[in-house]
Amino acid sequence: MSHSVNSEEWFTNDKPDSSNSFQGSSGEFGAMIFMTTDSQKMLDNWEAPTPGYHILESENVEKGQPIEALVLFSGCSANADGNCIAEIDYQILKPDGSVYAEYKNTELWKNKPALSKGQLGLAIDRVGLIAEANDPVGVYKVTCVVKDLVSNNKFFIYSSFKVNEVKPFKQDK
Repeated sequence: MSHSVNSEEWFTNDKPDSSNSFQGSSGEFGAMIFMTTDSQKMLDNWEAPTPGYHILESENVEKGQPIEALVLFSGCSANADGNCIAEIDYQILKPDGSVYAEYKNTELWKNKPALSKGQLGLAIDRVGLIAEANDPVGVYKVTCVVKDLVSNNKFFIYSSFKVNEVKPFKQDK
């Protein structure tokens, strides 16, 4: 698998593969993004010593419910001090394609020891939102430009989620 730097397409066996838009790489540096409505449980699971990791991914959220983008990464390059310096530019787009929010140069992993080959890291800075009553329903897109400032590798990944109206509470008769 390869990902062309500055491209918005993921390639599998040299053919465009939009099904893998949530993951990307450039050189040894790679990352994937997923959305969750239970970030605290995700963080608790992340800290637990287990042989594997279960991802609590969400694709739908009701207005008033929080949803957060989490980015896992591996392979950032070490500088002369043995540390990685990696950032993410996040952008959240509304269903009509307009910008809901934008965050530049957020910390993926800055001035922290490089991870061992094959080890996954979890981005330090994360973004999320709580759709308010006046926000539109529909599919929101979270785009990321993931950057390793030591190797100058960068690539594009994105994920999406759907905001729905709050379902009315039904009482049993």
